[in-house]
Amino acid sequence: MIEDGEVQPEGFTYDLSKIDLGKDEAEQDQRLQEYFLKTSNYKNALAGTKTIVIGRKGSGKSAIFALMQVELEESGALVIPITPDQYSWSALKDYEEKGILPEQAHTNAWKLTLLSSVIWKLNESNLVSESSKLIKYYRYMKDAYVPTSDGFFNIVEKIKKILSGVKTQWVSFDFEETGTVATPLKVTEELKALLHAEWPQEKQVRILIDRLDDSWDASAKSQNLIIGLLKASNELNAAFAGKIIVTVFLRSDIYDNLFFDDQDKLRQYEETLYWNLDDLKAVVCERVRVSLDIRGTNNDEVWENLFSSRPYRSRASAEKYIIDRTFKRPRDIISFVRFAIEEAVRTGHSVIEPMDTRLAEEGKYSQSKYKDLIIEYQKQSPYTKNLLDSLSGSLHKLSQDALMARLERFIEHEQLNEQPVQILRQLFIWGVIGVKRQGRAGIKQRGGAHFVYYYDDPSVNPLAYNDYYIHPSLRHYLNISEKRERITRTS
Repeated sequence: MIEDGEVQPEGFTYDLSKIDLGKDEAEQDQRLQEYFLKTSNYKNALAGTKTIVIGRKGSGKSAIFALMQVELEESGALVIPITPDQYSWSALKDYEEKGILPEQAHTNAWKLTLLSSVIWKLNESNLVSESSKLIKYYRYMKDAYVPTSDGFFNIVEKIKKILSGVKTQWVSFDFEETGTVATPLKVTEELKALLHAEWPQEKQVRILIDRLDDSWDASAKSQNLIIGLLKASNELNAAFAGKIIVTVFLRSDIYDNLFFDDQDKLRQYEETLYWNLDDLKAVVCERVRVSLDIRGTNNDEVWENLFSSRPYRSRASAEKYIIDRTFKRPRDIISFVRFAIEEAVRTGHSVIEPMDTRLAEEGKYSQSKYKDLIIEYQKQSPYTKNLLDSLSGSLHKLSQDALMARLERFIEHEQLNEQPVQILRQLFIWGVIGVKRQGRAGIKQRGGAHFVYYYDDPSVNPLAYNDYYIHPSLRHYLNISEKRERITRTS
């Protein structure tokens, strides 16, 4: 074991067979807390200054969600994690309310759902007195929090009854036969007033909502469900000013397709997950340090002992070769390095050689990225697999005319009601194609020629470029030819 401050011996090599890079699913990773990289994204979400965490699948949203639960509970906050395992999204998605827009109906349903979960949590934590009017509401709702045989909680069914204008004896919270009709506004406003009046001193409730994409199908109902949640969360965060903080974790492609009134007011609360090269490298290095118990080594030392110094094609380093084949997400680099380690162990190498990395790419990694894209986007674009397959056998560089021609043939074959320009933009947003940017350095980019994908700079307009480059991670599986461009020199 190498302690902090000790120097790693010269010629030291790792036992690659003992390296464990953890699980792909954050919820299943028992050692996540040991090697989680606490970036500014995480710190902002933990502090509650940013309450809409946006990122692509595999960008670390669920890891932040999982670790926040642990740290917030350790700090004394009451934490309510909400995923489809606890709440039936389908029931909420189907909710309708007469006389108002679906978007507002979903906002009402979410406000009451979230407030009900707060009352339940406070009572379960013995923070609601027996004389409180809230206790009567809790008793009415209690069975909604008992797991049913299919694993879902049935709170949504009670919420729907409340919001459907059912005459109740409890809506006034005097529990007398008043004959009052339960309206969403009346119920939520009374709950808010009671919570403000009886709030436990200095206690904070944090509601964390993840995996909304499990129910996403790009339908109007799905959009209204999520828009309603965002609006309800923002209203409650404002109303309770630090006492209740609702944080929503949402896939970036879903968030980018939502348009609603006052959306601009939410921008100050957005936290978009971007990973720079150093942080991606650190994600792997920290996991290596923890699994081998070598705490005293820096990232460069770990990387140098993990990979051979032999150059890759085009004389690229191992770091550049691997990161260029990711979508700049932790899950990508972890899985690629894991596959490379498996190859090195299989071939008996003491370090990961270029051939190990190449075999990992060809044997598992390239196909896994192809499948990941299909899984990520097939709900909203059922033709995703066929679209990717339509690129098979092409050159890695396609002119705009050539790509448009391919897309026109694809649209005709699939009988889609889409335009080639729309599909091209989709491919760019997905990271399937990128562009080559020339010119001087900017804030985010170095000078000279370099490839840019959507995850590097979402502001890029792909239609402003004449050529497109298929992402390196997909080239092997799609049998993309990487014909090199000849450089003509003039004297």
